[in-house]
Amino acid sequence: LSTAVTYYCGAGMGRRVDRAGRAPYLVLGLLLNLGLLFFFKYLRVFGVDMDSLLSSLKVFGSPGSAGFLIPLGISFYTLQTLSYLMDVYRGDIEAERHFGYLALYVCFFPTLLAGPIERGSHLLPQLRGEYRFDYDRVTYGIKLAAWGLFMKVVVADRLGIFVDQVFNNVRAYRGLPLLLASAFFSVQIYCDFAGYTNMTRGCAIILGYDLLENFRKPYFSRNVREFWRRWHISLTSWLRDYLYLPLGGNRVPQWRLYLNVMLVFVISGIWHGAGWTFVLWGALHGLYYVAYLALTRFRASRRPEGESRGEGWLASACKVAFTFILVDLAWVLFRANSVSDAFYVYRYMFAIGWQELARFFTSCFQGYGTYLLVILFLFVVGLVSLRGSIIKRLSALPIYVRWPIYYAFLFTMMIFAVTKSSQFIYAGF
Repeated sequence: LSTAVTYYCGAGMGRRVDRAGRAPYLVLGLLLNLGLLFFFKYLRVFGVDMDSLLSSLKVFGSPGSAGFLIPLGISFYTLQTLSYLMDVYRGDIEAERHFGYLALYVCFFPTLLAGPIERGSHLLPQLRGEYRFDYDRVTYGIKLAAWGLFMKVVVADRLGIFVDQVFNNVRAYRGLPLLLASAFFSVQIYCDFAGYTNMTRGCAIILGYDLLENFRKPYFSRNVREFWRRWHISLTSWLRDYLYLPLGGNRVPQWRLYLNVMLVFVISGIWHGAGWTFVLWGALHGLYYVAYLALTRFRASRRPEGESRGEGWLASACKVAFTFILVDLAWVLFRANSVSDAFYVYRYMFAIGWQELARFFTSCFQGYGTYLLVILFLFVVGLVSLRGSIIKRLSALPIYVRWPIYYAFLFTMMIFAVTKSSQFIYAGF
């Protein structure tokens, strides 16, 4: 239905030259697509039981069957349909005349579950292109997908065991377990989501398509603004182009700029989920961002014109650590089952005594050692990749060096992978 409506409205706008003639089709497409998203994802917030409602309307024979009809990836493909409609309305792209290509754009299977959120201007021309086998691209895609699988089953799922144990019963813990669970979740959600993205992009490359980059080592960011330029890039750029800039961007008074930033981040939280934890998560990041903008403006006003200060590695490292702490504190709201659970974690996560710290360091490798080693390995990989793609550098090695590394990687994944199935975190959004 969403694809059909988008195609009809896009075709209607394609037949109109002026924006006034396109506007009714744009409004119709936006309302219907947003209405479907609201119906399936947010109606329950207002106390409406969809199963009972649809059963009472004789749409289903028995209560409970409506849950199977929630469209897969609706939050992601809805943003793709909205961006397509707005791009056609503004004349940035031409309306797609072939229904099949538009349907493939909306429902492209690698991105359907959890993105990246593609643009019509980027993906549609590729769908019309001719596929040509390229050995180097295929092998690169396989390696990228394999690395994504490693991030998911070895890192994210392993950390998720401890994270779920703590966050599903937070009031049974105090101090260090809460602090570690919070930090572990920061790594878990990154490896889960970035791992999925790497698998998605790898599969698409094998098929001959290039998808948008979604992550650029976000935990090496030196401030919150840089973090959001590196994290879930396809969503951040979507919110910038279709919400923030139409609200005025940077061309508005300072108070309105801050208000627009808060609005964008709150909407980002609501997009992730209808619960108050997601709303507060978005609002907290909005406060971070506003504080950063205000502080940057204040420092610029105090600095003599033309003066620039260099920054050493120690200052950069401190900024990276501070930014990670801010992001990590916000992730508590994102992961907690309720607002009260999140506040409990905030209250007791730093209640750590010297004896507890001593026990942690003396028995580190008996309890948390495996988790810490996994994180250390990922950190080292991240540092090395700052100088360029590890996959491309690995491919340039001699074959007698490269293949032993491949086998070691494969055996490591077979030994340490968590075999219990676990869905991707962002698949729930």
